[in-house]
Amino acid sequence: MAIFTNDNKQFDAANTNGATIIAAGTKFKGELEIECHIHIDGDFEGNINSKNTVLVGKSGVVSGEINAQKVIVGGTFTGTVDSECVEILPNGKIDGTIICNELYIEKKGIFVGESKIKSKEDVESN
Repeated sequence: MAIFTNDNKQFDAANTNGATIIAAGTKFKGELEIECHIHIDGDFEGNINSKNTVLVGKSGVVSGEINAQKVIVGGTFTGTVDSECVEILPNGKIDGTIICNELYIEKKGIFVGESKIKSKEDVESN
């Protein structure tokens, strides 16, 4: 299984110890600690801590906090993101706070809120 981003890169589940998918129509509320990539097309309310990539798909609606190596949003996210790299895809929306070193907003991507550059202390603690 592969998860694709807009730049035609893919995350190969076989090479990343798998991937977790929260499918459209699924609702999850709580806290998630995860080692592998996660792709969310359903509704998620809570906190996500991942050492890999969190991808909010086109139909995904996520609210809460995300701490991950990379966050890609093609759907809707409301809350706080703390990540090395954040990408907002076309028609993706983040409403809240982004703390990162790299922020990419593609044409028709929407960001409403505040962005902060990760401090050295933040990088060393992750």
